[in-house]
Amino acid sequence: MSGPVLDPAPSSGPTPVSAAAEVATLVDSSIFVFRAWFSRGEQPDAQGRPGGAVHGFVHSLCQWLPEIPPGPLAFAFDTSLRSGFRHRLYPPYKAHRPPAPEALRAQFQRIREVLDCLGLAQLAHPDFEADDLIATLATTARARGCRIDVLSADKDLTQVILGSDDRLRDPERGTALHRADIERRLRIRPEQVADMLALAGDRSDNIPGLAGVGPGTAARMLRRFGDLDAILADPAGIRNCRIRGAARIAEQVAAGGDALRLARRLTGLVTDIAGLPGWGTMYPRGARPGASERLQELGVAPGYGRRLLAIADALHRRGPEAPAQVGVGP
Repeated sequence: MSGPVLDPAPSSGPTPVSAAAEVATLVDSSIFVFRAWFSRGEQPDAQGRPGGAVHGFVHSLCQWLPEIPPGPLAFAFDTSLRSGFRHRLYPPYKAHRPPAPEALRAQFQRIREVLDCLGLAQLAHPDFEADDLIATLATTARARGCRIDVLSADKDLTQVILGSDDRLRDPERGTALHRADIERRLRIRPEQVADMLALAGDRSDNIPGLAGVGPGTAARMLRRFGDLDAILADPAGIRNCRIRGAARIAEQVAAGGDALRLARRLTGLVTDIAGLPGWGTMYPRGARPGASERLQELGVAPGYGRRLLAIADALHRRGPEAPAQVGVGP
């Protein structure tokens, strides 16, 4: 997320949870895999396969995984970018993005197997994106009294930072945003981010938005109206907003209600995915038997493998006994 630090919008966020509350760490895995891929490319592993993404991801894990606070820890992956519900609703959604090369897809699978070897939860869904999985897990974690740590740099995940003690952080770049930081930067609340993206569009996801409306203009409209539904209910009221081209924007909204409602379905995160693994599986479980040999087969260098196994066992030892295997979904 970029842009100047602005004056905060009024906050209506929930009260902080206890400082002693458990922290649920939810990892947007793809960003770290892609960074490793672009920095190390098709660097071969010991078996001669392209292994730069695996090596870079493992190196990254060794840097920040030891500092993860005790509590649930889950890695979310994307498998639905060409087949998920958003693509069915709107076929141009993310259609401009080239497919991942085969060498990278194979490494994604090996990375997921690395996490399995370490006893760390990893999730993907054929119909929902990693952001939706994170939003659903965060909803469950918050209901259980957890604070939320989302590891990502994705602006869409600002929607998950609802508590004043929640964080969206990038451990590789040393940045962290709390709810108040997001409000200062965007001048809207996290609950309004999906509405802002629907109004302004999201070029990275191929969502068009209203012509001539950027994030700043969308934020001004939301500060006046509250949410997209209120804007759609009173397009004429936009003429009273102190925004450039207010009359033209009012006409667009009056004529384009269906398109805006569709955009809002694309930009909003799903918080109630059913059928996810039980909550107890989100706690580090320690390395699996035979993990050392399997890590080497997956392309992890022996030194990194020993480091990862030690980290995985340390995470397991400091955690509580796994709770009952209740589902994550509603």
